[in-house]
Amino acid sequence: MSERFFDTNIVIDMLHNRPAAWAEVRAVSRAWISRMTWIEVMSGAPDNLAAETEEFLRLFAMSEIDEEIGRRAAALRHQRKSLKSPDAIILASAQVSGRILVTRNTKDFPAEMPGIRVPYTL
Repeated sequence: MSERFFDTNIVIDMLHNRPAAWAEVRAVSRAWISRMTWIEVMSGAPDNLAAETEEFLRLFAMSEIDEEIGRRAAALRHQRKSLKSPDAIILASAQVSGRILVTRNTKDFPAEMPGIRVPYTL
């Protein structure tokens, strides 16, 4: 089993009980998210579910945003001007750690891009 990074959309799909998202996480030895994914998920959580959402996010190992990730994210944005900062930070977190990013965001992360896994689309 391998360790993988999970994009925000996959984590949200898990919160919506999408079986394909859960299957992806169950298939790895350790599931990682970027602090940026944590921010995105928590900022969208309804007030009455904030505590439960935060508890759910503890299922994942957390990658904090450090200088190396910041520099890589800046380089990614320099190369691809249309890439938004949150997506650049999430991709940089996966790349710096050497892990595959699991996502369904094919607009920003095409399936044929190295280091990307798109297991399903909606």
